Amino acid sequence: MAVNVNQSPSKLTIVYDHGLDENGKQKKASKTYGGVKYDASNEDIYDVALTLVKLQENKAIEIHKKADYEISKGI
Repeated sequence: MAVNVNQSPSKLTIVYDHGLDENGKQKKASKTYGGVKYDASNEDIYDVALTLVKLQENKAIEIHKKADYEISKGI
Protein backbone atom coordinates (compact mmCIF):
# COMPACT_ATOMS: atom_id res chain seq x y z
CA MET A 1 0.00 0.00 0.00
CA ALA A 2 1.24 3.49 -0.85
CA VAL A 3 2.44 5.84 1.85
CA ASN A 4 1.63 9.55 1.69
CA VAL A 5 4.09 12.11 3.00
CA ASN A 6 3.03 15.69 3.77
CA GLN A 7 5.51 18.27 4.95
CA SER A 8 4.39 20.51 7.80
CA PRO A 9 5.77 24.00 8.46
CA SER A 10 9.40 23.95 9.58
CA LYS A 11 10.91 25.38 12.75
CA LEU A 12 13.90 27.65 13.24
CA THR A 13 15.91 27.17 16.43
CA ILE A 14 18.69 29.50 17.54
CA VAL A 15 21.01 28.41 20.35
CA TYR A 16 22.63 31.21 22.35
CA ASP A 17 25.79 31.29 24.48
CA HIS A 18 24.97 32.17 28.08
CA GLY A 19 28.49 32.09 29.46
CA LEU A 20 30.03 29.48 31.73
CA ASP A 21 28.65 27.78 34.81
CA GLU A 22 30.56 27.35 38.08
CA ASN A 23 32.31 24.27 36.64
CA GLY A 24 33.47 26.05 33.49
CA LYS A 25 30.90 24.31 31.28
CA GLN A 26 29.22 26.39 28.60
CA LYS A 27 25.62 27.35 29.35
CA LYS A 28 23.23 27.44 26.40
CA ALA A 29 19.70 28.68 25.89
CA SER A 30 17.58 28.22 22.79
CA LYS A 31 14.64 29.95 21.16
CA THR A 32 12.42 28.17 18.63
CA TYR A 33 10.26 29.92 16.06
CA GLY A 34 7.49 27.86 14.46
CA GLY A 35 5.45 28.31 11.32
CA VAL A 36 8.41 28.63 8.97
CA LYS A 37 7.24 27.94 5.42
CA TYR A 38 8.38 24.47 4.40
CA ASP A 39 9.51 25.77 1.02
CA ALA A 40 11.55 28.68 2.41
CA SER A 41 15.14 28.46 1.21
CA ASN A 42 17.89 27.63 3.68
CA GLU A 43 19.60 30.91 2.80
CA ASP A 44 16.45 32.93 3.58
CA ILE A 45 15.99 31.14 6.90
CA TYR A 46 19.63 31.77 7.80
CA ASP A 47 19.31 35.47 6.91
CA VAL A 48 16.23 35.77 9.13
CA ALA A 49 18.09 34.02 11.94
CA LEU A 50 20.98 36.48 11.67
CA THR A 51 18.54 39.38 11.85
CA LEU A 52 16.96 37.93 15.00
CA VAL A 53 20.40 37.37 16.55
CA LYS A 54 21.22 41.06 16.11
CA LEU A 55 18.30 41.86 18.43
CA GLN A 56 19.69 39.69 21.24
CA GLU A 57 22.34 40.41 23.83
CA ASN A 58 23.88 36.95 23.68
CA LYS A 59 25.93 35.51 20.82
CA ALA A 60 24.38 32.74 18.71
CA ILE A 61 26.39 29.54 18.58
CA GLU A 62 24.04 27.31 16.55
CA ILE A 63 21.23 27.77 14.04
CA HIS A 64 18.92 24.85 13.18
CA LYS A 65 16.14 24.29 10.67
CA LYS A 66 13.87 21.45 11.72
CA ALA A 67 11.55 19.90 9.15
CA ASP A 68 8.51 17.86 10.14
CA TYR A 69 6.67 15.33 7.99
CA GLU A 70 3.35 13.57 8.45
CA ILE A 71 3.35 10.04 7.09
CA SER A 72 0.09 8.15 6.50
CA LYS A 73 -1.10 5.17 4.52
CA GLY A 74 -2.91 5.85 1.29
CA ILE A 75 -6.47 4.71 0.90
